[in-house]
Amino acid sequence: MEFILANGHYFWGGLAVVLLLAEALTFTSVALVFSIAASVVFLSLLLAGVPESLAAQLLLFTVSAAALYVPIRRFQQRSANNPTTGDVTASLASAPDGSVKTIAPGGHSGKVMLESAFLGEREWMFISDEPVAIGESVSVEDVRGNIIKIHTKKEG
Repeated sequence: MEFILANGHYFWGGLAVVLLLAEALTFTSVALVFSIAASVVFLSLLLAGVPESLAAQLLLFTVSAAALYVPIRRFQQRSANNPTTGDVTASLASAPDGSVKTIAPGGHSGKVMLESAFLGEREWMFISDEPVAIGESVSVEDVRGNIIKIHTKKEG
């Protein structure tokens, strides 16, 4: 107890680092909140030398943690609810073009590499109504589960 009072900034700084490492291992907001709250106490002791009593340090830690918890949790919930793929129909309009990477016998299926990510992936299994050749330029026509339907791009 005397160590904390005599060397409070070391204690709170070390606690902030330990909690930040715990956050890195667990990916929860609780350790992050407590790490930032410990940093607030550390900085107040280091820069201003207050609060001097352990009770005041614990009070500052508690108030800081309570004040930080709500905005951090709101941010996490808001960002966690953002859809990563979105509406497939709307995505088809802006789907990137690509080129055929591999084909199965018959030329109606295989793998295609798109110019940029489409619904989170650049490489897709495909099906096609017409036979395609390796290296041929194609456009996305539809999504059927984890397979896309393509058609060849007409040069003109």
